[in-house]
Amino acid sequence: MEVDPKYADGFARLIRQERLDDFDGFLRPVELFDEPPLWSRYDRLTFLDGLPVEEKNRLLIRAAAAHLPRIVEHGRGHHFVCMSTVLGWDEFDEGGLLRPAFWYADPRTRPDPADPRGILDYLRFAPVTSDRGRFVAEALDHDPNLPVTEDEAGVDAAIWRVYVRPAAWP
Repeated sequence: MEVDPKYADGFARLIRQERLDDFDGFLRPVELFDEPPLWSRYDRLTFLDGLPVEEKNRLLIRAAAAHLPRIVEHGRGHHFVCMSTVLGWDEFDEGGLLRPAFWYADPRTRPDPADPRGILDYLRFAPVTSDRGRFVAEALDHDPNLPVTEDEAGVDAAIWRVYVRPAAWP
């Protein structure tokens, strides 16, 4: 997955500003999981000014997917899993920007010490059936190396996630 070369410098700067190039930071312990966003401030997206919102959203999804393999590769050999999540569907429904993020955790984490299941057992990856999931899959050109799944139906738009996992997901 690549970012349109016209916007590559802007996304590289954004990744530095958001400290998403601090790959060791992804390996620090977290309580359950962490999910840092690709962007946190609108003023860091000015390099996308003039584009329609739908195109901005496509570019944001692609930029997160393009950065994901770098994070995953750095975590190889550690107790570490990472995927891209696409959030902000409530804003999207109102004509706003999506918030791609990087969901990561130690797969040995047990949210409930009395329950033998690990953190990954709590995730529900449903096949894409919604317009939201289709939008993400289309933004990624249905790349088979970036499987797209989504939350089960009925999840509130404010917390709904579309998941973009690396092909080598555990």
